[in-house]
Amino acid sequence: MSISAVILAAGRGDRMQAGGNKMLLPLEGHPLICWAVRAFARIDEIDDLIIVVQAHEAMEIRRLLHPIAPNARFIEGGVTRRDSALAGVRATRNELALIHDGARPFPSAALIHRVIAKAKVTEAAIPVLQITDLLHTLDSSGSTVTQLPPSIPLLARAQTPQGFYRALILQCLENAPAEIRDDATAVLWTGRAVSTVPGESVNVKITKPDDLLLAEAIAAHLEA
Repeated sequence: MSISAVILAAGRGDRMQAGGNKMLLPLEGHPLICWAVRAFARIDEIDDLIIVVQAHEAMEIRRLLHPIAPNARFIEGGVTRRDSALAGVRATRNELALIHDGARPFPSAALIHRVIAKAKVTEAAIPVLQITDLLHTLDSSGSTVTQLPPSIPLLARAQTPQGFYRALILQCLENAPAEIRDDATAVLWTGRAVSTVPGESVNVKITKPDDLLLAEAIAAHLEA
């Protein structure tokens, strides 16, 4: 089975305070977006690579990515993450589609293959990490109100790539609320189950300036 991969790179990244699209920030000598695209371009099963971008950045990102993924196609994103994911999935050509946040530069080949293998069987699969920190709830002033009960094994952090049968995720995204924050939520919204595979601690998402410092350390290690 051939696989499509959709990489989302159309967000503004306001929390990053970068003064522009964080996908273009340098990370160990390469723009951030190059790292994720390179990871997927190396997977033999993926023969359809879609990069979702802002229209005014399409030419620049295409130029940056051409040496890595010369056959990638570029699609204009929407107002919300849901809109961008939907645009990307609509452009895919294969029965199974992966959707990945371009702000996660380090998905390993093993992680990508785990998601693919699980999604082939269950139709919807995501990588997750168990939460190991102690959790508290806060009031509006930031003061601790309560400590959550010790049900940590039931809580997990979702990552990407998330894998789905194309027909399923297309229908779910078309009917999902605009404010959903990941694609699995669109499936859960319909009452369907989403299976999981183990995520990876290095599969970090670059959201705030401090995240870039961590990513630089990881990138330096990977490039060594």
